[in-house]
Amino acid sequence: MRLRKLFLAAGAIVAAGAMALAPAAQASSPTGGPIAAIAVGGSTTTADYTISLPVKTLSVQLAVYGVTTTISCTGGSASGVVHAGVGKNSFTLTAMSLTCPSIFPGTTVSFSLVCNVEVVFSDPNVHNGTNPLTDTIDTGNTTKFSSVDGAMNLTNSSGVHCMEVTINNGCTFRIGGSAMARFDEYAKTTLTQDLYLSGSGLQIKSPIGCLGAVTNNQAITLTGDLNVYTAAGLIDFQK
Repeated sequence: MRLRKLFLAAGAIVAAGAMALAPAAQASSPTGGPIAAIAVGGSTTTADYTISLPVKTLSVQLAVYGVTTTISCTGGSASGVVHAGVGKNSFTLTAMSLTCPSIFPGTTVSFSLVCNVEVVFSDPNVHNGTNPLTDTIDTGNTTKFSSVDGAMNLTNSSGVHCMEVTINNGCTFRIGGSAMARFDEYAKTTLTQDLYLSGSGLQIKSPIGCLGAVTNNQAITLTGDLNVYTAAGLIDFQK
């Protein structure tokens, strides 16, 4: 009996030692936090850095004379700044142009900004770092690595609808409202990241000369992927 108790006690000591040496288990969904800063090139010094945003893919969906129509744009670009620093959480787009077919056959169309567009991020679960091989997951509404959720506001704080559409047959209208945006921190190529748009929540505003093809406040959707590049380095939303 004494020998059996001795073996049991020795086994318990060995097991306890093994547990002490074993690495702690990691949570499968590690907890991040709300955005506390934006780092650019590893620095959270307060500064605005110029960004260019060539269009990778973009489509527009709207009803034309009541018929749902999807238009695939063939190109375009935007430009603006990323606001780096502690307490910062946004981009500002200062210019945009899109190359898209017109809703009226035989005419040409242009898209431009008449005021600055704020892209504001408010993801409650971000992590520091931009490498999906070593960094934890920013969940937000997705499960992609380094994905940060936000919104692109095409109506500014003064109530101005910032995107203007001009067709050369005399039809003009604005696009306002707010569209979901998602920034993927992971670099696809050198210093190039991605801004995704999922544009339900946008509306046509104040159409003039459009012959009833579109109406005020009707829905319009912009869905796309814009590359984001700044020479200063990768953009990192930090907790």
